[in-house]
Amino acid sequence: MRSKSVSAMRPFCWTCHRTLAACFCSMTRTFTSDAEFALIVHPYEVNSTVGTAWIIRRSISNLKWFRSKGDDLDQDPAFLKLLSDPTTVPLLLYPGSTALNLNQAKNESWHGLVPEGKRPLFFVIDGTWTQAGAMLRKSAMLRALPRVSFETNVLSEYGFKIQPHPACLSSVEGVHRVIEVLAERGWGHLPANREHDQMIEIFRRMVKFQLNQERNPRHDSRVKRD
Repeated sequence: MRSKSVSAMRPFCWTCHRTLAACFCSMTRTFTSDAEFALIVHPYEVNSTVGTAWIIRRSISNLKWFRSKGDDLDQDPAFLKLLSDPTTVPLLLYPGSTALNLNQAKNESWHGLVPEGKRPLFFVIDGTWTQAGAMLRKSAMLRALPRVSFETNVLSEYGFKIQPHPACLSSVEGVHRVIEVLAERGWGHLPANREHDQMIEIFRRMVKFQLNQERNPRHDSRVKRD
């Protein structure tokens, strides 16, 4: 007798690719971000049921996103159009020795980078840190962007993934932190009702659920893919 698929046995959400018992879509609170974000998602992460890209995509109404391994990104018309938008300043959110520290930068340094009348556009690479590094090496245009980073004394709450450095955060944690830091520095505004905090709440619940799954693997929330 042929066994039924996971999706046939249990109600399934085709938005987040999880069973309804593990679906957090109803928890999302959509908001328009004062600072703009563009998410570059590695193809291996697009359909991940434990990734954080979908949380950002479901939460930020003015988010732009691309699926890329990096080598095809510099030929993507939508990516090139975004880089040439005269109303924004494209920045790469990625650590490095040349990155502008958003916590410590002087006002004149920030305003020299993002002049009055323009909005910052943060490009965020979503994938494992190994994937992110490979994507960056393959895209000359990403490498050419001014880098920015931030400080944090809070460890990532990604409890089932090992980060290469204690200060490394997941994509959703990084985006949340940037929104917070810009508001603290007077370079941006928080969403009116702090809707961005809901991204972290969903992330925490997702992590908790996944850790429970690993302790009790019989209850698999993921859909089987051929």
